[in-house]
Amino acid sequence: MFINYVIDGGGAAITAGTKGYLEIPLDCTVNGWTVLANQSGNIVVDIKRCSYGSFPTTASIAGSELPTLMGVQSNQNLSLNTWTTSLSKGDILEFYVNSADTVQRATVSIRATRN
Repeated sequence: MFINYVIDGGGAAITAGTKGYLEIPLDCTVNGWTVLANQSGNIVVDIKRCSYGSFPTTASIAGSELPTLMGVQSNQNLSLNTWTTSLSKGDILEFYVNSADTVQRATVSIRATRN
C-alpha cells in the first residue's frame, strides 16, 4: 500500500515547517519512500509519528534516511535501515519540511505492507 502526501507551495518554493498530518488507517510496516517533485531542486522532509491520544506531540520515525531531493526531481529509498517502521491503526503522521528550495510541489509516498 502507499501512503501519499502532497506538499504544495501554492506556486512558490516550498518553505520549512509542518505541512500537515495524516491518520494511518491500519497496522502496517513501512518498507520505503519515494519523493517526486514538479521540478529539480532540493527538499528534505522529516516524517514524524504519534498515537492519536498523544497528538500533537510527534517524534521522527525517519532516522537518518529522511525523504530527500538534492538537485533532482525524484528519489527513493526502498531499504530502510534507521527508520522506526511499525505503524499502528490510528497513528498520526506529521510531514515536516526541514529545508527546501526551488521545488514548488512535492509528493512524498511511503510504501508499507499491511500487518
